Amino acid sequence: MLVISFIICKDNCKDNCKVWCFILRRQQIVIVGSGLSAYVLASKLWQSADIIIITKYSTEHSNSIRAQGGIAAAISAKDQWQLHGEDTLKAGVFHNHQVAVETLVKEGQQVVKSLLQQGFQADRNQQGELELGREGAHSQRRIIHAGGDQTGKYLINFYQELLQGKITIIEGQLAVDCVVDDGECKGIITIDQQNQIHTYTADHTVLATGGFGALYDTTSNDLSTTGDGIAIAYRAGAIVSDMEFVQFHPTMLATQAQHNDLISEAVRGEGAILVDQDKREIMKGIHPLENLAPRDIVSRVIMTEITKGNKVFLDINNVKKFPIKFPFINSVCEKNNIDWQQGVIPVKPGAHFTMGGVETDLLGRTNIPRLYAIGETACTHVHGANRLASNSLLEGMVFATRLADYLQTQSGLFFNKISDSQSVQITSQHPDINQLRKRMTNHAGINRNETGLKKMLEWLDKFTIIQENNLSSYTLSREQVQIQHHLLIAQLVTEAARKRTESRGAHYRVDFPYEREQWKNKNITFQLTKQGVSV
Repeated sequence: MLVISFIICKDNCKDNCKVWCFILRRQQIVIVGSGLSAYVLASKLWQSADIIIITKYSTEHSNSIRAQGGIAAAISAKDQWQLHGEDTLKAGVFHNHQVAVETLVKEGQQVVKSLLQQGFQADRNQQGELELGREGAHSQRRIIHAGGDQTGKYLINFYQELLQGKITIIEGQLAVDCVVDDGECKGIITIDQQNQIHTYTADHTVLATGGFGALYDTTSNDLSTTGDGIAIAYRAGAIVSDMEFVQFHPTMLATQAQHNDLISEAVRGEGAILVDQDKREIMKGIHPLENLAPRDIVSRVIMTEITKGNKVFLDINNVKKFPIKFPFINSVCEKNNIDWQQGVIPVKPGAHFTMGGVETDLLGRTNIPRLYAIGETACTHVHGANRLASNSLLEGMVFATRLADYLQTQSGLFFNKISDSQSVQITSQHPDINQLRKRMTNHAGINRNETGLKKMLEWLDKFTIIQENNLSSYTLSREQVQIQHHLLIAQLVTEAARKRTESRGAHYRVDFPYEREQWKNKNITFQLTKQGVSV
C-alpha cells in the first residue's frame, strides 16, 4: 500500500522549466473508534499502512470490552453454517439481506478458526475441547467464550497486545465532521478535551464508533456509545438505514442506576428461567423457546410484567457452578449487594444493540468514496430487525477482515492542503443529556406509538442546529458538539420509527401490533438521507 505522490514545482528561471518531485509514502488510514472491529482492521493493515486510531475517551471505553456473551460460529462437527444462517434470519424476522447473512456465517467459521490458531485463549473443558454455549434463538451450541462471561475483555486485550507499538492511538478526541472534498472523504475533524480542533488527513477514513444504545435511560452500553460516527457520516451525505431497529436486552441487573450491568443471555442458556415475585414462570406458553425466545419478545414480556407492578427475576437454581461460569456477573451482584446464592437475580430490559447505522456494502464501503464503516456503526443488513445473540462480535471481525482485504488493493490520495475555514459564533440551545435519554425511553423505546413519536419529533424540532451539515463551521465546545450528535441520532431514530407502521422484530408499535402479511420474508429497508426517507 505504498503511494507515489507528486509535486509540480515552477522555477522563476528564464526557461520557465518544471521540476517533478516524487515522494514515496505509506498510505495513512484513520480509524475512529477503539472497539473490536477497529482493532481487527488495524491488525490486518499495520504492516502495509500507517494506522491511527482516534477514540473519544480512552481505549477502555467501548461496548466490545463489555461483551459478556461470546462469538457465535458454526465450527462444531454437529453444526452447519446453514443452521446458523437460518437462526440469524429467523431472529431478524427475515428483514436481513440473505447474502449478508451467508457471508457472515460462512466466513465467520474461518475467521474464528484463525483467531484460535493465533493463540486466543477460549474456554475449554478438561479434555481441551471448546466449551460451546447456547443463547437465545440459537438451535445449536455454538457460542465460544473466554473468561466465562468476559469474552469482549479478553478479545480487546488480545488485540491490544498484538498491536502494541505498531499503531498510533490518540485518546480523548471526539469526531466532529468528515472532511469531504471533490466528493471524496479526505479525513476527519476532531475536538479534544480542551476544545481544540484537530484535522487528520487520510487516504481512507473508517468509522467504528459503535451504535447509539447509550441514548436510552437504561442501557447495557458504555456511556460513550452515542452514535457519533453515524451522525457525522449522515452530515457528510452518507445513507443511514434501519435506525428504527433498537434491540433491548431482556436481562439487565435491576438497580436504580442509569447505566446497568448486563446479565448475559448465556445464563438462560445454562438453565436459568424468568419468574415473577411469586415464582411464576413468565415465559411459559408465550413462545416455543420460552426463556430462550428472541430478545425482542422476552423484553416485551418482562416490560409488560413490570408495567403491571410485578417484579421479574432470573431464577438461577438450575445453573451449575454459577460463580465459576459467570465470574463477572458474580462480581457485579456482589458490588450491588445482591445475594445470588438466594437463587434469584432481579432484572429489567435495557437498550443493548442497534441494528441500523451507516449503510455499507459487504466490504464496508459507504456511498461516499474513501469513507467506510464497520461494526455496530455500519448497517450491512446482516442483523435484520433483531440481532441474533453473539453475532455482534462475529460481525465486527468478519466485516473488518473483508474491509482490510479490500483496502490492501486500493490506491492513495494526492493531498491538497485542507484549508482552515472561519468558524461562526452561534448560541446553541440544547437540552440536558439525561432529559434526552428519558424522552427517548418514553417515546422511542420498547413500545412505540404515533402520539409519542410525534411528540418526540416536535420536541427535537426546537433544536435547529441539528439540521446543519458541518458542525465545524461553528464555534462550539466539545459538549455542544456531543449533544448535537445526540440530537441528530434521536431525530433519525424517531423519524424511522414513525415511518414504519408495523411491528417487526425490535421495532414494536402498540398502534400497529401485527407484522404486515405482504412484508413477511421480504427485505424491506428504509434508507434515510438528507433528502428524506425512501423505501
